[in-house]
Amino acid sequence: MEKPANKSSGENHIESADFLGLMKKIKKWDWLSIVPYLGLVLILIVFSFTSNGNLFGAYNVSIVVQQTVALAIVCLGGVFVYSMGNLDISIGATIGLCTLIQAIVLNATGNLFLAFMAALLLALSFGLINGAVSSWLGLPSVITSLFLMFIGTGVQTIITLQTNTIRTSFDFSFWKNMYVQIGALAIMFSVVYYLFNYTRLGKYTSSIGANLEFAKQSGVNVFRNKIYAYLIMGSCVAIASLFILARSGSSSRVTGAGYHMDVMVALILGGMPLSGGMKSKVSAALIGSFSYILLTNGLTLSGVAASNVPLVKALIFAVIVIITSRKKGVVLPR
Repeated sequence: MEKPANKSSGENHIESADFLGLMKKIKKWDWLSIVPYLGLVLILIVFSFTSNGNLFGAYNVSIVVQQTVALAIVCLGGVFVYSMGNLDISIGATIGLCTLIQAIVLNATGNLFLAFMAALLLALSFGLINGAVSSWLGLPSVITSLFLMFIGTGVQTIITLQTNTIRTSFDFSFWKNMYVQIGALAIMFSVVYYLFNYTRLGKYTSSIGANLEFAKQSGVNVFRNKIYAYLIMGSCVAIASLFILARSGSSSRVTGAGYHMDVMVALILGGMPLSGGMKSKVSAALIGSFSYILLTNGLTLSGVAASNVPLVKALIFAVIVIITSRKKGVVLPR
C-alpha cells in the first residue's frame, strides 16, 4: 500500500508541473507586442479631446490619409530591409529623385505610365546597388545607402539648379482620391503580408536578421535575398513617390528630405525590433505610420508650437524604444 505522503508528494509534483507549464505559456506570449496598438489607441483618445474634435474632421482625415498612405507604403517595403537588421538612409533622396523624374517626364510627355516607369527604374537601380554592393564588399548597408544618399541629393540639386521647384500641370484628381489611396494601401499591404509571411523570402530575411551566420550555414543565399529585399523596398518607394507628387503637384530639391528618419521612427513605433529578426512583422508598417502621422497632426491641432513638436515626438520615441527594445543573446531566467 502506498503511503499518503507519497500520494501527496505526487499530487504536488503534478500541480507544480502544471503551474510551470502555464508559466511557460505565459512567457511565450509577447506582452510587448500590444504596446504599439495601445499607443495608437492612446493617441486617438488624447488628441480627440485636446483637438476639440478636429482630429476626426473630414478635411483633417483626408490630410492624415494622404500623408499616412505614402509613409506606410514605404514602410511596407522597409519591413524586409529592417527584418535583416539593416538600415536604408537613402530613402529620402530616392523619393526626391523619383518625384523629380516623374514631374519632368509628365511635363514632356503627359504620360503618367512612362513617368512612373522611369521612377520605378531609378528606385530599383538604387535598391540593386544598395543590396549588391554592400554584400559584395561586406559593408554595412548604412554605408552604401549613405553613398547613395549623397549621390541622390547631389543630382536633386543639379536638376533644380535653375529653379528650386519643378511643377506639373498633370491632373492627379484620381490619385488624390482618399478611397483610391486607401485601396492602394490595402493592396500593397496584402501583397507584402503574403510575401513576408508565406514565402521563403520573408522567412529568410527574418532569419538573416536573427542570426546571419546560422542563416548562411542553413543554406540561405544571403546575397540573393538581400537584393530581393532592397528591390521590394525600391518598388514601394517608387509607388509612394507617385502619391507624394500627386499630393503637392510639384517636386523640389528638399522633397523627401528626412524621410528615412520618418520611416525608421514609424517602424519602431509600430513594434519593429531595432535588430530585426523573427520578431519583425508587417503590421508594424501600418500601426507605426498611423501613429507617427497622427502624433504630428494631433500635436499641431492641440496648439503645440511647431518648434516644440519635434521635441515632444523625440521624447515619446525615446520612451517607446526603451520599452520595446530587445537585446540579442539575452537568456531570460527559467
